[in-house]
Amino acid sequence: MPSTEPVPGPSTEPSTDGERVVHAFLTRMGPTPAEVRRTVDGFLTDDCVWENPGAPVCRGKPEIFALLPADFARLEVRFRHLATAADTVLVERIEDMFRADGTPIALNLKVMAAFELRGDLISAWRDYYDPTHLISERPDR
Repeated sequence: MPSTEPVPGPSTEPSTDGERVVHAFLTRMGPTPAEVRRTVDGFLTDDCVWENPGAPVCRGKPEIFALLPADFARLEVRFRHLATAADTVLVERIEDMFRADGTPIALNLKVMAAFELRGDLISAWRDYYDPTHLISERPDR
């Protein structure tokens, strides 16, 4: 006879130190461009590598700050899955990004990412998404 016990669902709450670091990093971006930059500065190693589809690979904070839109003020994240393998945290999420004036940079953007950690800091950050769908009217959950 099959079990009637509920099957655990996907993990959306951080359960490891690395997941807590990445979760805090993503949820603390905003509500101003200065706060976004302060968060990036506080959570990344000086030599962090950041990769985004269609953008040059950024090596180090100066290149990362140069690629971030100057008016990027707020990130809203809906986590779908968090998983950890050694020092790497995988995060599936849906995000909304807003400029300082409230206009969207991205809406309902589905992102998969790998974050490599060195201690309590992010040393590599690779986002994977379809850059042709930065703004979607469909609010997938």
